[in-house]
Amino acid sequence: MIDQNVNNNGNIERQVNTTGNVYFNNQTRWASKFQKLKEEIENDIRFDTFIDDFKLYNTLLDGKSMPEKLKDGGFNDTEILHATIRKEKYAKKLVSRQLYETEQKIDVELFAFIRLNFETYIEPLVESNTQKSQIKTELNEKVIKPILQILNEEGKDDVFLNYSADDILGMVYFLTGKCHLNWKNYDNI
Repeated sequence: MIDQNVNNNGNIERQVNTTGNVYFNNQTRWASKFQKLKEEIENDIRFDTFIDDFKLYNTLLDGKSMPEKLKDGGFNDTEILHATIRKEKYAKKLVSRQLYETEQKIDVELFAFIRLNFETYIEPLVESNTQKSQIKTELNEKVIKPILQILNEEGKDDVFLNYSADDILGMVYFLTGKCHLNWKNYDNI
């Protein structure tokens, strides 16, 4: 079922479907952001600084590094190396293209999604000392795949961000490095 708001000109301004997706002018909020990003890139409209919401995620919250957090979480040296490469790959993309306002807004939405799903699905596994292999499987199922689905559907025409599973994992490890995600229950230390 779709609920529609129609303006005085007869144009659909907003639709809400049964899955809760909100559409403006027949576009979802995500699709609108990808469209706006495309326009900013085409017109080279850059932003002078990071938006406040992005600054929050780019702020280091405590003193433990990403490798330390992963080691505490039972990751071996090879896994930490792979995580570091993914984090650095994402960070380099971010630095090389930064300052498009809508790109930052998209990344903030992705960060929020990652953080919420990590807190909801992954932290309970970490707290109950679930095997790392199961945690990584759940991370893929509950965090990475849903984001890729959003990007594939809503950003299907995106050729600028073009995020892959590696990039999304890079974001996970970026947030780990900024201490927004923990791989060990530090309350019990």
